[in-house]
Amino acid sequence: MSERTVTVIRSTVPALSRVSGGLRELVAYRELLGYMTLNRLRVRYQNSWLGWTWAILQPLAFLGFLTVVGSAIGGRSNSDVPYPLFILASLSPWTFFATSLSTAAAGVLSSRALIAKVYFPREIVPLSYVFAALADLVIATALTMAALVYSGHSIPATVIQLLPISLILVIYAAALSLMLSIAQIGFRDIAIGLPLLLQGMLFTTPVLYPLTAVPAQWQTIYEFNPLALLVEAFRGALIGKQNISAEQLVYTAVVGLILFGIAYFTFKTAEPNMVDEI
Repeated sequence: MSERTVTVIRSTVPALSRVSGGLRELVAYRELLGYMTLNRLRVRYQNSWLGWTWAILQPLAFLGFLTVVGSAIGGRSNSDVPYPLFILASLSPWTFFATSLSTAAAGVLSSRALIAKVYFPREIVPLSYVFAALADLVIATALTMAALVYSGHSIPATVIQLLPISLILVIYAAALSLMLSIAQIGFRDIAIGLPLLLQGMLFTTPVLYPLTAVPAQWQTIYEFNPLALLVEAFRGALIGKQNISAEQLVYTAVVGLILFGIAYFTFKTAEPNMVDEI
């Protein structure tokens, strides 16, 4: 009996070239990225009675829960805004980050049929979930601004800082979403353990408390955590009490770009075998 010949087809393009070429290709497929992002938003509340009202009710319900928990553990604001508003300002970046990771992690697996039939840059799938989660960021931020005005506070001039802070936050969400979507292919337990991880990160990130309330022995560790700095910076820009320096923001941007580069390289390296593995 003769042995069957097996032909293995692999890409001959070096990994680093696939990264640079992939970024150019991603720009070329920007319309598909926009369409898939809009489709995520369109189907999110498609069969619910309240529809997009949930986009407001969910952060308000979460706000009520966190206010009770935060008050029970002695949480307090470091500004003249009420404690619920302090938490609401923190929920804007946190909700975006958590939603991006939780939805994008299994995005590649859930899109297996599409990936197997049509070619397009595969990173569009997890990135579309990240950009769709921007709707949560915009809605929660607008809700916070409305609550500030309603409670008699003016919207501070520091809100202009939200643009660069949000951009850096998107970079982190995109990088981690790319990593998780690849890891989820080989380790299906990630989808189960991710909610538990995000719950732990919620209480170890300054959402219920200001960064200045962290004990002195833990301050250095927190200041090396880019997510903690970004949540603090976002909240400070919204309520007009900024405790994060420009140097710290530059640090988060540099680390974020490095992390995105590593994540994108990892994703494009795994992309040729993706269809077979899922």
